[in-house]
Amino acid sequence: MTVTVKTGISLRTQLYSLVIGIALISFIGASWVSVDTTRTYLNEQMQTHAQDAATSVGLSISPYMDGENLMIVETMVVAIFDSGYYQKVSLTDVDDKVIMSRENNRVIDGVPSWFINFFELTPPIMSSEVSNGWNIAGILSFQSHVGSSYLKLWQHAINNFYSSLLIAIFSFLVAHLILRSVLNPLAQVEAQANSVSKKDFVFIKKLPMTRELKTVINAMNIMVSNIQASFDLASKQANKLTKELYIDDLTQLGNRRAFQSQFKISVDDMQSNDYATLGLVQLHSLQSINTELGYKAGDDYVRQAAKLITDQLHSFTGAKLYRVNGGSFFFTIPSVGEEVIEFCQHINNDFSILNSQYYEAGFGKLVATTFNNSEALTELLAKLDTLLTQENSATSSGEVYNDNNSQTSHGLHAWSSIIDNLVKTNHIEFTFQPVVSTNDDDVLYYELFSKFINNNEVVANNQLYSMAERTNKSQELDKLVLNKLANLTKLSLDSKIAINLTHQSLHSTEFRHWLAGFIKLHKNNLPRLVFEINEEAILAGIDSSIHFIQTVKSLGIEICIDRFGASFTSFKYLKGLDVDYLKIDGAYVHELELQIENKHFIQAVTQIGHGVGIKILTSHVESLETKQLLAELACDGLQGNFIQKTLTLMEKNTTLGCVYSPIKLS
Repeated sequence: MTVTVKTGISLRTQLYSLVIGIALISFIGASWVSVDTTRTYLNEQMQTHAQDAATSVGLSISPYMDGENLMIVETMVVAIFDSGYYQKVSLTDVDDKVIMSRENNRVIDGVPSWFINFFELTPPIMSSEVSNGWNIAGILSFQSHVGSSYLKLWQHAINNFYSSLLIAIFSFLVAHLILRSVLNPLAQVEAQANSVSKKDFVFIKKLPMTRELKTVINAMNIMVSNIQASFDLASKQANKLTKELYIDDLTQLGNRRAFQSQFKISVDDMQSNDYATLGLVQLHSLQSINTELGYKAGDDYVRQAAKLITDQLHSFTGAKLYRVNGGSFFFTIPSVGEEVIEFCQHINNDFSILNSQYYEAGFGKLVATTFNNSEALTELLAKLDTLLTQENSATSSGEVYNDNNSQTSHGLHAWSSIIDNLVKTNHIEFTFQPVVSTNDDDVLYYELFSKFINNNEVVANNQLYSMAERTNKSQELDKLVLNKLANLTKLSLDSKIAINLTHQSLHSTEFRHWLAGFIKLHKNNLPRLVFEINEEAILAGIDSSIHFIQTVKSLGIEICIDRFGASFTSFKYLKGLDVDYLKIDGAYVHELELQIENKHFIQAVTQIGHGVGIKILTSHVESLETKQLLAELACDGLQGNFIQKTLTLMEKNTTLGCVYSPIKLS
């Protein structure tokens, strides 16, 4: 399930736009009608005013229309006209000959011209017959002046504007309160839906007063409750299966079964020049303590040893400790060299310090050896057993260090220089393997694997990334890979490419800022990206993982949790993690057709993932039977040598000859 993209116009915007639009139309319409009505009234008033003036003045001047007293007539008419309320006045005889005529300038003060153009006043010319005795002596005409009328009309428009505006504002505030009471609950429902899509189950506690909204929110709360219950039930089942199959009850470490399955997968993932360390810790005094002091004392002894080793192993990224039986522990470290030797020496020194009469055969003994992907587990166990029987441990005799591997001799300073040189030369080659859809064999994405070249030699990835973490330079390797990817100019932007991110990059604020700038700078020449992040790195800091995932999802990058289930922890940490894919650890897929318990585990994981919209992927698919079983278990994507072997990505080669469509190169 992907993050909901907020496209289109929100309901809040639409409703407020509607209210504002109606208010504006009503406001403008009401103002226009009011002013226009007043204009009509003023036109009629000016008509009446002019007619009254023509009638009354005409009656007043009738006695003087005998021709001898025209001066008196003119004086009387001009006296009325000079009051300023009239635009024009004229007196004509019966032959339409003008006896007298006066006209004022059409000056209108205090009224804007645009208002005059919009609301034009048209005062009519009103006339009255003037008689001389029984005879009509002339016609007197008056036209009212528009100046005062325009001023009254403008003042009315201003007053109407402000009063209408106050009414509109008050109405809008009332509408806002009503809309808010409706929209806020809807916003809560939207936020709840988005939270569920991000695997975070939240409930709306405050219910609105609106009956329909209350019904919707109650339904959403019930749905979220059901989803959470299903998630918790599936998580509980998966955790129970994991604990029964792979967890030692006493120490909560992985058991022998976990060691064997994960060791096989880790060896399969190693490159030919990769070396790692396998160690054995034996508590020889356990049997005597159980016999003499009781099993509780023996359990405390085992737990003490487990804590001591675990605390020291934390300095190695990817290191694992297993309790395979009684007082026997195996540990794996994905690196070799001086740091591992110092670790082994330190553990044996701690054991020596704890030696006492209480421990008849000593507190414990550690032996270790290096290995690569060409050595079988039985051979390594035989070598450890041989070392354990010797008087001196492998650490003190130096055999924990494989002299045949030249790269194990590098110290931290040398590895720091190698990483700096890799960043400077930018010499990386890529291999890839597709993850294909279970249903239709379409490629979901291609996982890219980096191969670093230093002085014309391929650098062992195990050692490189382990030392990069210890020298705090793993972010530089991730940046190097991303920059190299951005410069693959022949890579089709339609491809979806997955790369693995390191622990430090996941939890680095500086890397997040760099990544945001990098994506912005190279958005036009980058394919669609998926970041695969190891489950162990996620669990190292859930809060910072959530912040990182939120950042990269905002950049359009998808997230896959790699080696899901390898940490044997509760799956409830998925709540709040907005991830797109879970890739089940290969230990659960290896020989799946023979491991019925693993089928139940994968089925539980698919229920967890599908319940919250996450696609379930599997790696290390090595046979048709495994592929068919995974399809029956409703897994969404498959990866492994049976699907397609890892191939070299050659930028200039447009046809790689893959079983499935290769990474598209233009």
